[in-house]
Order: sequence, then structure tokens, then C-alpha cells
Amino acid sequence: MTTSFAALIYRPDLVSERALSQGFAVALGGFDVPAPRLLTAPLPGLPGWSVAFYGSGRKVPRGAEEEEFEHACELFEEELSPALGVVDAAGEEGHPEAVIYALTYTEAALHDDAWRFDARGVERRFVHEGDEGVEVGFETPEAGEARALDVDLRAGASDEEEARALEAAAREHRGSTFVSRELGVAVLPALVGALFAADQRVTVRLVEANAAAITAEVRRLNGALRRVEGRGAQAVREVAGVAAPEAYQAFARTYDWADPTDPRDLYRELSIGAVEGALRFLRGDDFAGVEAEDAVRKAAEKGWYPIAQLTGSALTGATAQGVIALASDGDRLALVKRDGAIVEAGPRFGELLRYLALGWSKRSEAEEDMIGALMLRARLRADGG
Repeated sequence: MTTSFAALIYRPDLVSERALSQGFAVALGGFDVPAPRLLTAPLPGLPGWSVAFYGSGRKVPRGAEEEEFEHACELFEEELSPALGVVDAAGEEGHPEAVIYALTYTEAALHDDAWRFDARGVERRFVHEGDEGVEVGFETPEAGEARALDVDLRAGASDEEEARALEAAAREHRGSTFVSRELGVAVLPALVGALFAADQRVTVRLVEANAAAITAEVRRLNGALRRVEGRGAQAVREVAGVAAPEAYQAFARTYDWADPTDPRDLYRELSIGAVEGALRFLRGDDFAGVEAEDAVRKAAEKGWYPIAQLTGSALTGATAQGVIALASDGDRLALVKRDGAIVEAGPRFGELLRYLALGWSKRSEAEEDMIGALMLRARLRADGG
């Protein structure tokens, strides 16, 4: 069996699972992958360090493993790479000193690529076998080079001698050699050992779906809008026989429902997935009004709980009108149209709240990356749903 992997090496005291999850999710914003996941484990021989192995979640037919590895290489080589996203997320959590090492490696060809990411920038070493031979190179914040590998071979050398000479010439350029020097251990054997021991799963998500995460997202939104937590909150009610999901109850307790400076409480010119136009979260008598709509009652029979009204926009030309509804899992959102159609909204509930908060904020580079990823992921879902 050929060993191949794409992995990040990190210190778990500086990089949380949430930072890992968010960093990969931001990098994957424009990739159509069904259920990306990470498997983590301590790195043998290096106390205090762990490794996270990436998988796309696609079903890989026998013999097509190379395609999965090529996808991982493409992802790790993106300008907005998972490692950069993780460094940014760790910084947001109060650990700007976090250092991440990223590696893509396979035995199927001569491919050994590694990066070092930290607040100062990126450093890279690589060996790649391509159609035109073996290429080696490096990148630093100051310089970079890529060239054909020079191999010293005597005339008439055997295949075995050629292989040994190639390995000797490539060794100093290998990404794993670079990381081994940085960490002071032989990193490749440690990674191979961890690959078969990794069993701690980390789901890749832009925003979590539980009630605590939703509360945090609403607080972020309140902060962006300079609002007061829980002002004007009312008891949450059933709608057409459907109980409010726990995530919505957390939202309703925390949201500012009575901002005197914005009595209409209308989020205008939105464009994320199928959520295009102006949005207003339902409150009070609004629920009785939407409950009387046939489309909403039929959606309720399938477990959808209405949370917001969506109207068109003269500025963007969006004509979608309907109700945004939340699934019983407190995560998925649908657009319930006036004609009764129920379509994928695009963003998840927490993602919509983050999008609103970022839309009304002065954004950092990392936050620009996040809002871009939110919109790309929502568009992929809406187009595919």
C-alpha cells in the first residue's frame, strides 16, 4: 500500500480544534467537497506537538487514490491555504505566536513538499516529480527558486544506482528534511506512525451549529451593530405545531429585538446563496401572519421553523420573496417560497449570522477571507440544492 498524506503539524496548546476546523473551512470555501474532515493524533517523538491529516470525504474508487492526493496538493498550494487559515484563526483566539507546518507527501512519485507558516510569513521547500523530470525549490518572504534537480550519475549506471543517486540529490531539498531540521526529529517516520494512529475526528465547518456557538455569533452581531444583548426578547413559540430548535431559542434570548435607532431592523442588500434582498427576523405578531400562509404550514409539516422574512431588492434586482426557515437540527436553512417550493438557502444558520456581523464591520484580511468563504460555500450549496 502506497503511503500518501496531506497534513498539518501544530501545537494543540496554541491551536484549538475550532481553529483547525475554521482554517480548513475557509480554505475550502470554493472547493466542492461533500464532507471534509481531519483526523488528529499526537506526533510520536515530539512532545507537545500533534498532526492533523486531511481528507475530502469523497468516495475514492480503488485505483483513483491519486486524484484524492492531487486535490489535497491543490488545496495546500492555494494562496489562501488551510495552514494560513489556521494561523489566522489561532491569532483570533489569542495565539498569534502559533507556528504551523504543512506537508504533502506520497511514495507513489517523488513528491515531498512542506511549508512553515507563522505571523512573519511563509517558508517552503519542495521536491516534485513531473513530466519534465524532478523539480526542486524553495520560497521565503524574501526570495524563491525552482529548478531541475542536478543528479550526478556515471555513464552506464544501473536503475538501482540511478535511484540511489536521485534520492541522495533530492534529500536536502525535501520538505520533510526542512521540517525535520526545524523540529529536531526525523519527522517522516513520525508522520507515518501517526497516520495509522490518528483517530480523533475534527469536522470541518465555518461556524458551529450548537446553541453555545449561536449565542456567540449573536453576540458578535450585537457588537458589530452596537446593540444590547437580549433587549426586547420575547418567549419563543411553536409555529404550526413545530417547536423552535434549541439553536433558535439561543438566538432569540440573545438578539436585540428593540434597538430604538433601527426600529425596522431590516438587513438590506444581502447576497449569500439564495438569501438575496432584504431580511427581517420574525417577532411577535409576525409569527401569526406567516403561520397563516399555506407554504409555511406545508413546510412546517416537514419540520421547518420560520425565522425571517425575505423580500426583494431594487438595488440588486433580487426578486426572491418568501420565508427563511430553520431545520430541526438548528443548522440548515431553507427558503420557503410563496408558491410552496422549499429550496436550499445556502448558508447555515450560524454562517448567516457571521455573514451579517462581518457585513456591518470593518474587516481584517482574515475576516475578508472568511466572508468570501461563507459566500462561496453558500453559493455551492444553493446551486447544488
